[in-house]
Amino acid sequence: MIRTFGPARASCRLSVRTAIILACVTGLSACGEKSPPQLKPHPVLVVTAHNVSSEYERTFTGVVRARYESDQGFRTGGKVTARLVDVGQTVVAGQALARLDPADYELGLRAAEDQLQAARADAEQAASDEARFRRLLADHSVSVADHERQKARADAAAARQAQASRQLDLARNRTKYATLVAEFDGVVTSVRFEVGQVVAEGQPVVSIAKPSELEVVADLPEELAGSARAFSASATLWDASELALPLKLRELSPAASAQTRTFRARFSILDKSPATRQALHLGVTANLHLAAKESELVAILPATAIWKTDGKSMVWQVENTRGKIVAQPVEVIRYTDEAVLVRGIADGSKVVSAGIQKLTPGLYVIPVERTTSGMNLSMPPVQAVKAGAPGGSL
Repeated sequence: MIRTFGPARASCRLSVRTAIILACVTGLSACGEKSPPQLKPHPVLVVTAHNVSSEYERTFTGVVRARYESDQGFRTGGKVTARLVDVGQTVVAGQALARLDPADYELGLRAAEDQLQAARADAEQAASDEARFRRLLADHSVSVADHERQKARADAAAARQAQASRQLDLARNRTKYATLVAEFDGVVTSVRFEVGQVVAEGQPVVSIAKPSELEVVADLPEELAGSARAFSASATLWDASELALPLKLRELSPAASAQTRTFRARFSILDKSPATRQALHLGVTANLHLAAKESELVAILPATAIWKTDGKSMVWQVENTRGKIVAQPVEVIRYTDEAVLVRGIADGSKVVSAGIQKLTPGLYVIPVERTTSGMNLSMPPVQAVKAGAPGGSL
């Protein structure tokens, strides 16, 4: 048995104490530090993006109308005594369309003539007196002041005569206004009065259209209002479907209709051939075809896959190697009934299609391919949209 004495024994005790302290510190440190929990990847629904051509066509119902159509009314009010035209009748400029009772206006015309005659007599008398005063002023038979007063009376009488003359012209015009005449050559498209009806001044009673220049009018939905000029347009008539008419967008309403939320579009007909003129008639129903001028590659995704941040459209894309999701910016081309057409995503990418609000960048997921049964994620081909005639409901 070996015994240690003195400094050697004290050094041994110190080593044992140090070892015990280090063991305690290590144990306490191990109890205080906890390893971060490992989040298990959770499954998410994904769809595989495939870039396809975006060339497509949509069809709307339009109406053939005249580019120039005017609502005409009497320039004075009164009771209608004669209706001289019917709907569909061809008229020429200056042709009488309707007449009002002219009795009151003829009385006003005669009164204006009498006022002019009286004013003319006063003016002649005042002018004669002024000439006489001017001659008497030469030999100082009248004063200068008397001559000036008489000259002022003569000037006032001449002004009243001119006023009476203009009143007579106005009375003659109002008598003429009792007969409504056509402003230009055209076809009567509507008549909104009958004999015996009292109409107000300026009230539209007859509509006349110029059949020489026709166009196709249709109401476009909001989704196409901003890109209407990017499409090539053509039209076919219901009674002559074999005749394809090339069109050009001439006018697009800047505001949507309050009732239908559609935008009124007017398309000029570029074909001016005699065969086209013979086939076109006012009010004929036309099928308006809008086709993309240039095709581009776009991906079709469910509308639930899109989310926005800072005004940018984004999707969650799954990395094929590790299952990590990353935010991918995309450009939205347009929406369809159940899908959205986007640009800026690689072909074959896995995109999260549901629950996108609960995801964060860098999260690991298990992609589950979404079944598309019952969903229309195909590019819409020639899609016919049943639109009402312009002015009606969509």
